[in-house]
Amino acid sequence: MKTPRHFSKLISLFTAVMLLLSLSAAAIASDAGMFQVVITDNFSGMDPLRTNDRASTYVNAQIYETLYFINREGDIVPLLAAELPSFSEDGKTVTIKLRDGVLFHDGTPFNAEAVKYTFELIKDPDFGSARASLTASMDTIETVDDLTLKIGLKYEDGVLTAKLAHTNSAIVSPTAQSNQDLMIDPCGTGPYKFVSSVSGSNVVLTRFDDYWGDKPAIKDVTMTVILEEATALARLETGEADFIPSLSVEALPRVQFMQGVTLANHDSAQIYYVALRPNSFVNPLMANKDFRTAIIKSLDKESYVNFVLEGHATVAKSVIGPRVFGYTEAAEAADIGFDLEGAKKLIQDNGWADEEIHFLVPTSAVYTPMGEFFQANMKAAGFNNVKMEMIDWSAWLTESKTDDRFDVTLAAWSKVTRDGTELLEPNWHSQVSARNKINNDAFDQLVYDSKTTVVAEKRVAALEKANMMLMQEAYAAPVFNNENNFAYNSVKYKNVDLTADGSFYIKEFEPVD
Repeated sequence: MKTPRHFSKLISLFTAVMLLLSLSAAAIASDAGMFQVVITDNFSGMDPLRTNDRASTYVNAQIYETLYFINREGDIVPLLAAELPSFSEDGKTVTIKLRDGVLFHDGTPFNAEAVKYTFELIKDPDFGSARASLTASMDTIETVDDLTLKIGLKYEDGVLTAKLAHTNSAIVSPTAQSNQDLMIDPCGTGPYKFVSSVSGSNVVLTRFDDYWGDKPAIKDVTMTVILEEATALARLETGEADFIPSLSVEALPRVQFMQGVTLANHDSAQIYYVALRPNSFVNPLMANKDFRTAIIKSLDKESYVNFVLEGHATVAKSVIGPRVFGYTEAAEAADIGFDLEGAKKLIQDNGWADEEIHFLVPTSAVYTPMGEFFQANMKAAGFNNVKMEMIDWSAWLTESKTDDRFDVTLAAWSKVTRDGTELLEPNWHSQVSARNKINNDAFDQLVYDSKTTVVAEKRVAALEKANMMLMQEAYAAPVFNNENNFAYNSVKYKNVDLTADGSFYIKEFEPVD
């Protein structure tokens, strides 16, 4: 029986339409394969040894790897190392066995020479490492063979293994480091390799097929910088973004009602604090402990956490937080805390009402409202001349380290190592910190004591004293222990999570079946 001509035409038309639809679906599926991450801060670069900001870490954590890794339970486990380090009886010689069969993205082998090269770069004062303190205890570094490294220490370093898990000690390719600028053309051993980047806009990564570990389920990644959070949320709502790793409290109600989007949170080891310079200030009165104390007493951090953050954080009464080694409840007694009447009395008795306070605040969804709130607090206490300077985040990273630049600023620390020494030393030690400039020999000695022993009780005792000194001397005011809020497209992806320091590893994420 013959098929009628008009029906044949309908079949042909139907076939053509279905073909077009299938091609369109394939195109959509191809687009869906690109995992879209939106970052709401600028990243400063892609060299893990020279960057230490959160946004750069988001990117670099996918490209580079460290010898060790701190898991979600807080345990240090081998990553590029084959096993935990072996220490000599006196604790001053360390032997590290390395993983075999690992390649850098440029095809060169990962080996002991690469590790030695990386650590020597970090130690080199001319290189400009973001965290030179990570290798400060290293005296000699030698390769025993291709997969064995021996390190001679100046002192018994109780923090060494944790420091070798820090993102700023990630191992770089000596060949790539010598031939290109890793800030714009990165090369590591991680599960994702660099494809392209538009400065200040985005980074494109793709799966490294020669990766030594389990291959990531997600092949292609684009990390896009969108500083305006409302725009970032619009992309998540329309499906143009799959993951936003950090959300402000103001964003949470909107995200809660997005279809196909999961809003999640994770307890954090991150501390936000107010830093007060007793040296290299704008107003010389910052050298006066009572002046700094009046500022701290004016800051109503409880109201900020309860009303501005709507309880999505915990009020901090210790610079070293509960999730970090070195925390003691006893140290909380040193927190000056909010005391409006006490602040008013100090200001009135000393005639400080019209004294200028230069308040340097980085612009971001977190820092801007905090700066505005604390400026209002200081004015309510009687400080009539609080000059708040808003500054771009990436500029703040540099400007806040210059001399005579500010009196008070806001800062945070993610505590990647979850060790108190690694919080106090880079931020307040006079030979390490360029930002806070307390220049206190007694504090420096306590930090030194905290890291030159492996006896936990001795380390905690030194850290407790140093922590209390920061607060008692009004060098720092802890504000809150952060809660990491993030959101992702749960129709398309699963196993999306953050670590305690707020980082993430896309190799762990998976498409929904």
